[in-house]
Amino acid sequence: MKASGIISVALASVLLAGALTGCGAKAGGDEAREIIVAVAPGFYPITYIDDDGNPAGYDVDVMKKVDEMLPEYTFVYEVADKEAMNVGVQTGTYQMGINSLFKTDERKEIYLMPENNMGYTPVGFIQREDDNITDFETAVAQGKKVHPVVASSGIRLIVDGYNKEHPDAPVVYDTYSVANYAEAFASILDGKYDYAVDLIPVFELQPEDMTKGLKMSDPVAVVPTYPIINMDEKDLNDAVDKTLKTLLDDGTLSKISVDEFGYDLFQIGR
Repeated sequence: MKASGIISVALASVLLAGALTGCGAKAGGDEAREIIVAVAPGFYPITYIDDDGNPAGYDVDVMKKVDEMLPEYTFVYEVADKEAMNVGVQTGTYQMGINSLFKTDERKEIYLMPENNMGYTPVGFIQREDDNITDFETAVAQGKKVHPVVASSGIRLIVDGYNKEHPDAPVVYDTYSVANYAEAFASILDGKYDYAVDLIPVFELQPEDMTKGLKMSDPVAVVPTYPIINMDEKDLNDAVDKTLKTLLDDGTLSKISVDEFGYDLFQIGR
């Protein structure tokens, strides 16, 4: 091998070694612990896969900002379906998971979740195109019939929260166990029910042939969302919690909301 070739190989080896060493480090040279964040996609604009095949969306943007402020950690994002994410965070395969997740009693039993939420998911009314239900008060006053709500969902928390504040004119509703959007949409179109309370991104992800003749209202409420964190990661949970508070106070979360949704969900959530 010529001398120039030997020098080239040696230089390449040095650069490679430097790159590998830097994988777990942040600015300043401190070694950072790698945190694997599972991203369950398919929920645009909150968690999805972009055109280059990378995890993207509101939740990912927030976690990248959190990562920037935590020199002791480096977040690495891995795509996983929701069930794999849930199991993986519980067992420690992943240290954290994101997918527009609500805080429920069931989740709090198996995961750590910060006190401060990372965002909100907007909720609206699915209704016939010729109707104009804009708020719960209007729906109740006009005797509108609401489609049953999934018993374990964040939507039920929204409806129950409204009923607690309006005990004299509550939303009367039934529950069911699993969402069936084809059935729900058909039952609103045929007049069995007048509207359904649901997440705006869920409606926008449905096929056009299923939503034909229906529309979604502007946001009427929001559900706070959080990351799930492995039970053994208390320090990580505390660090994420404090950082989310900082990002809320300095307006970063509101800016990301406007960038991803087109409006500030934190104004609605206040």
